Amino acid sequence: MRRLLVHTLLLSFWVFSASLRGGPSEVITTIQEKTSWRPISKGESPDTFDSDTLSRHRPEHAKVFLEYGFSKLTTWRLADTQGRLVVLDLYEMIDPPAAYGIFTFLRKPTAEPVGDLGNMAAESLMELSFQQNRYYVSLKADDSIKPLRESLRGLARIVSQSLPSTFSLPPVADKLPEENRVPYSEKFFMGSAALGKFLPMEGNDPFGIETGAEAALARYQSEGAAATLLLIHYPTQQLAKKFLDAGYAQYSAQYPGQPVFYKRDGPMVVMVLASNSPELATALLDRVSYVSMVSWDPKVEPPSIRQVMLNIFIYCGIMLAITFAAGFVFGMIRILIKWLFPGKVFDRPENMEVIRLKLDHKE
Repeated sequence: MRRLLVHTLLLSFWVFSASLRGGPSEVITTIQEKTSWRPISKGESPDTFDSDTLSRHRPEHAKVFLEYGFSKLTTWRLADTQGRLVVLDLYEMIDPPAAYGIFTFLRKPTAEPVGDLGNMAAESLMELSFQQNRYYVSLKADDSIKPLRESLRGLARIVSQSLPSTFSLPPVADKLPEENRVPYSEKFFMGSAALGKFLPMEGNDPFGIETGAEAALARYQSEGAAATLLLIHYPTQQLAKKFLDAGYAQYSAQYPGQPVFYKRDGPMVVMVLASNSPELATALLDRVSYVSMVSWDPKVEPPSIRQVMLNIFIYCGIMLAITFAAGFVFGMIRILIKWLFPGKVFDRPENMEVIRLKLDHKE
């Protein structure tokens, strides 16, 4: 429920941000203005899919997309003057971490990185994909010839110009050590279905990712040694302790004989799996640590005793001034009324008397 609330708020924010700078509605317009690529049929509207219909387009990965936080898919089929065909898929995710997660999940091991495109991009033989802000973009060609691949890059850059560009790496993914990491092997998970594709295990969510945890995984190699590092950040330390014990027990039962090195640091669990080198595993554990961030705002700093006493005297002075002003105004009104209406409002012994203490009279 908490993740749903957070995602709802983030979705509202990113939708507003997208409206300030382009968005999917401007993509096809920009492409037609700057290139020779056009929709296959003039005036053809793109295919759109929501969470209920996504399984028609990607039946094998629909559950994973929904797990990350899928919002909408817009698909265009484009052709140029030479008759070449390209399919452009524009996925709108709930937030930038969700788009980043989908990018790492779908990135092929053999894909080559592409610089200066989106927040990160990868290119394979007939496909170019990139992640930018909360969007995941895929361009697929019907041929692998070099000129078409160059056209894909040009199309991708035009699409990129129509999308917001702000992005920051999810904290748990940012904690993956860089030394000895296999290039582009990092994966970011927000649910058990995605994690299960790379770490198959029986049982329903053995590591408790569905509790609102986020996980990152990467492979490491060093002088013949290899290991897989799994980081899981839980909402609380109690959940981290519970699912470390449960996950370790299930992993050991399903992968007997495979050594597991692990530690828990606050709400973060660090596990080194499938390692053939205790030295590498220990080094990876030592490189990951959890640091609790505490922010300090001078505007809410507790005031000093001097300031407290000064505030008290100022308050008392203000109250005395208000009391004096009220008494003065009442006295002036009484004098004015006695002068204008003598004996009619005040000083009427037959109707009213003023209560006096008579301190000057002796009995």
